[in-house]
Amino acid sequence: MYLSRLILDTRQRDVRRDLGDVHRLHRTILHAFPQAPDPQRAREHFGLLYRIEPLPTAPQLVRLLIQSDHLPNWHALPSSYLGPAPDARGNPAIRTVGAEYERIADGDRLIFRLRANPTKKLSDRTPGRPDRLAGKRVALLREAEQLEWLTRKGEQHGFRLLHTAVASEILAVQAAVQATERGRRPARDGGESMPLRFGAVLFNGRLEVTDAACFQRTLETGIGSGKAFGFGLLSIAMEG
Repeated sequence: MYLSRLILDTRQRDVRRDLGDVHRLHRTILHAFPQAPDPQRAREHFGLLYRIEPLPTAPQLVRLLIQSDHLPNWHALPSSYLGPAPDARGNPAIRTVGAEYERIADGDRLIFRLRANPTKKLSDRTPGRPDRLAGKRVALLREAEQLEWLTRKGEQHGFRLLHTAVASEILAVQAAVQATERGRRPARDGGESMPLRFGAVLFNGRLEVTDAACFQRTLETGIGSGKAFGFGLLSIAMEG
């Protein structure tokens, strides 16, 4: 597994265009990888997960983290896409993370970050519900619902969320709602493009690994929906 860090310069037109359209950003990232064999989807074939983060010390720059199971060629990006290197690792910077994931064991306590698209599926049998919403997925807007969603995901993916030391009923997790992500998916038949819209929540907190093998697969495959559009990458660090 490879983890790439790219520092993007938002003063560049190509960067601003991609940050304003999740489908365009997805396509630009794929330029660093060869053509995926049919009928596989490129994101799944290359194990792609990524996340955009601001740089508080440099408002004109953003950090793009990309995880993949193939070595990317970032020289394929537009020449003006990257900003100045923030440290000695350069820009772009690439490192392997597979060995780190393999060392994770049951009971490990980790600090994590996850940008996700928490949703729920509405029932198609609820009286009075508008037909246009029946059976559809909608964003979870309340913090309590978002934390419940992440708790359920933890049960499915080999971890549990930890609680604060001062209050055992309070999760040691913060959920910050971010700006809605938008874009347009071009129609394959040349017809009208389809609008894309994703609610975004940034989770930061502490977790404990309950099933190391399952958790390692989660690190590789991500959590939740919208993985092709900047959601689902689970980043971790050891406590202390």
